[in-house]
Amino acid sequence: MNLISSTWTNEAYEEFILYLKSLAEDVYRDFSQKLTPNTPNMWGLRVPVMRKIAKEITKGNYAEFLIVPKGDFHEEIVIEGLVMAQAKCEYPKMLEYMKKFADKIYNWAICDTVSFKQIKKYKKEFWKDKNVFIFHENPWVVRFGIGCLLEFYLDDEYIDEVLDIVESVDSDFYYVQMMQAWLIATAFAKYREKTLSFLKETKISDEVFRMTVRKIRDSNRVDKADKDFILTIR
Repeated sequence: MNLISSTWTNEAYEEFILYLKSLAEDVYRDFSQKLTPNTPNMWGLRVPVMRKIAKEITKGNYAEFLIVPKGDFHEEIVIEGLVMAQAKCEYPKMLEYMKKFADKIYNWAICDTVSFKQIKKYKKEFWKDKNVFIFHENPWVVRFGIGCLLEFYLDDEYIDEVLDIVESVDSDFYYVQMMQAWLIATAFAKYREKTLSFLKETKISDEVFRMTVRKIRDSNRVDKADKDFILTIR
C-alpha cells in the first residue's frame, strides 16, 4: 500500500486497516496482550513496523490522515500518535496533537512508544503547559506528562523543579507511580548528590519510594556501593 498519500478518505482508511491486519502476527499479539492488561483490541504489529508506517504517512498528507475517523485498536492509536509526534509544526499545533494523543492512551505501551521529540525545540513553551498533563484527572495522561519530564527535562536547568513536581504528584495508580520511580532513579544516575538529598527528605509515598529503590538497584548506571547504600536511607 502506498502510504505517502495525498488523499485520506474513509475508504482509504478502511484499506489501510486491511493492510495493518496483513502485517499482524498472532503470536506477537498474544505475547503483547500478556504485557499490556486490559488491551483486547490489538492485532499484533511490532513497534518498528508501526514506526516505519508512521514515517511514510508523515511524508504525505498526514494532516488529512489525522482527521479521518479511527477506531480504538492499540495499533491505530500508536500509529496516529507517532504521526502526530513526527509532524513538523509550530508549537501550538504540537500541543494540540499532544492533548489529542494523550486522551487516547489506555495502556503503558501506547504511552511509552510515542515521544514528541519536538519538545526539545520548544522546551520553554512546553514547560509552561506541562501541568495540563501532569495534573490531569486521567492517570494515563499523568504518566505521559511525567514521561516528558523524564525524557526532556533532566538537565542542569530543570532538575530541581522536576524533582519538586514529581514529589507533588499524589497518585495510587500503579503506572503513574512506576513512572515517578523511573524518573527519580534516572535522576539519581545523572545527579547523584542532588537526588540523594531529595530522597532523604522526600514525602513521596512508601510505594513510590520502594519502586525507586528497586529501579536504582536494577540500573546499570549505578555502582554496587550506591545500590547497597540506597537501601539504608529510609
